[in-house]
Amino acid sequence: MEVPMNKNPTILIVGAGIGGLSFYHSVRKNLDKKFNVKIFDRETSPEDRWQGYNIYINRRGITSLFYCTPAEVQARLPEAIPNPIPKENHSIAIVDHVGRCLLYFPQQEFKSIYEIEPLKHDFAGMVSYRNRLRDVLLEGVDIKWGKKCVGYEECDNGIWVLFEDRTREFGDLLIGADGINSPIRKQKVPDLEILDLGVTSIDVDIAIPKNLADRMMSIYANSLMQKSLGRNGDSFLSMMRYIPIDQSDEPIYRVTLSYSYPTNLDIKDNILIDDNDPETVINHAISRIKQLRPPCELTDLMLELLSLVPFSHPGKKFPFRTYHPPRRRQLRDINPLSVPPWKNDRIILLGDAAHAMNPLLGLGVNNAIQDADLLTKELLNYENDDLIACIQRYNEKMRVRSSKDVMRSRNTVLRQRSPLGNFGLVIRYSIFRVATLIYYAIIFIKSRINF
Repeated sequence: MEVPMNKNPTILIVGAGIGGLSFYHSVRKNLDKKFNVKIFDRETSPEDRWQGYNIYINRRGITSLFYCTPAEVQARLPEAIPNPIPKENHSIAIVDHVGRCLLYFPQQEFKSIYEIEPLKHDFAGMVSYRNRLRDVLLEGVDIKWGKKCVGYEECDNGIWVLFEDRTREFGDLLIGADGINSPIRKQKVPDLEILDLGVTSIDVDIAIPKNLADRMMSIYANSLMQKSLGRNGDSFLSMMRYIPIDQSDEPIYRVTLSYSYPTNLDIKDNILIDDNDPETVINHAISRIKQLRPPCELTDLMLELLSLVPFSHPGKKFPFRTYHPPRRRQLRDINPLSVPPWKNDRIILLGDAAHAMNPLLGLGVNNAIQDADLLTKELLNYENDDLIACIQRYNEKMRVRSSKDVMRSRNTVLRQRSPLGNFGLVIRYSIFRVATLIYYAIIFIKSRINF
């Protein structure tokens, strides 16, 4: 097959998620005179696939997002990351199984996302709507939809990406931004395996009335990132904005919920669940909470929240425009340093394809955006340096940074999945008390000197 002759090298991006779109914009903004860029996605349209829950974008992610995106996209970011209102604290509050405070992790106050980008410390960030962020990043992007990648073929002067519809596209670089099940990663680094962490999670988006939003904010001291640790290895994570998404009759708020518990409980109890039946999945989550949690106000609130989960597609009205049926899923991750360095060539991995993380600490999207930032900055040296040398530096830096966050997230899950007796609870309380004092001291110092 004839190889196209391009004046500038062409970058092919497979995967139009947050990471892939961030890199697309960054190439157009920062590398436009050096590279052409094309992007492909397996879905047939922007609304084909559910686009995820509320997410936390930290200061590093925000800084990279600003670097990657043009002014017209930056101007729209408040659509996905609204300005805080007075009652919101973009912080995390962790309570125990009956609602007693274990940790309150404060963050610096700010009026908008634009105040976070110039900061030099990491104690700032904002809860955002992932699907809206993707909508904003789709602006001005010419995506080739309906292109499911099945692999690639290398040749002397470039690479062919292969699609399920038997078409192919030629380029000089191939970016695998196609997620945890990436066929590009499986072909390039077959030894880089997905690790099952032994924890089952049930994740949903719900819309709640003001009285429930007020109860949640009261328990968690107005923190938007909220977590309750059970004593039987289970945890209940919620993330919200105290900004109504609908005020037609009474204010309605969007909340992301995640209930997780040790997978061996389902194995031990010989549980048979039809994961294609949302009602069965939610009833199972409710049953687990009743089994593992003591009767109390917090438990009642958790059960009431789960009772609001829709069991079928409620239509296109926000927040369920991209409704995803609840299923049990296993928390998994990929540590890029679990294998020796892979070959530095024209195939580059970005985001979850290289370093999928469990969602507990909310670091996955932030690392994907940082990958886009880092890869762009390395490719800026292309005219003065060998292309493979640029890719090698990206791989080395990306692997080290993302591995740290993979292991942070993994170790947090492994610590929390173990049941605790009375002595274990005392140890847990003590650790969190000490951590609170340390966090307050660090945050006070760094937020004052801003470095």
